[in-house]
Amino acid sequence: MFAKKRTYQILIAIIGIAYLIYNYTLKSNVSEVTNSYIIFPVSIALLLFFAFMYIKLDKKNE
Repeated sequence: MFAKKRTYQILIAIIGIAYLIYNYTLKSNVSEVTNSYIIFPVSIALLLFFAFMYIKLDKKNE
């Protein structure tokens, strides 16, 4: 499952959409500290990790 580039594209899209939904619906209910120290860094870390794995897999297939 994690050996296909399509999987990482889908995971990146899910993280992006989830963060977008969070920004427009739940952000007002979460404290600024929680948002800036937990939610934002975790979402960025997941995006960077999935992007790194996608690029690594892309280079492997060349």
